[in-house]
Amino acid sequence: MLNIKVWITLGLCIFATLVQAKDVSIQQAAYNNALQKLERSESAYKADTQAVAETEKVIEKKQKQLAEEKNKAEISRKAYLDAKQSLEQAQDALDKAWKN
Repeated sequence: MLNIKVWITLGLCIFATLVQAKDVSIQQAAYNNALQKLERSESAYKADTQAVAETEKVIEKKQKQLAEEKNKAEISRKAYLDAKQSLEQAQDALDKAWKN
């Protein structure tokens, strides 16, 4: 009788160890999956952050270029208006010369 109790106890211990080992194995797999997800997410985050930084640099450069082009356009507008006024004055002078 004692022998059967020992075998049952031993069997239960072995079974409990196997169940616990299976649980640890499942937990290890879950941990590994979570770690891989973290690594992929971190990689995507770094790539996206780099893309944002590069885009911000491009935007900053384009904003400077836009300001320079606006300034240049304003200078050429003034030159155009001055040339237009000079032409009108020359036209008036020519018209007066023809009338006299």
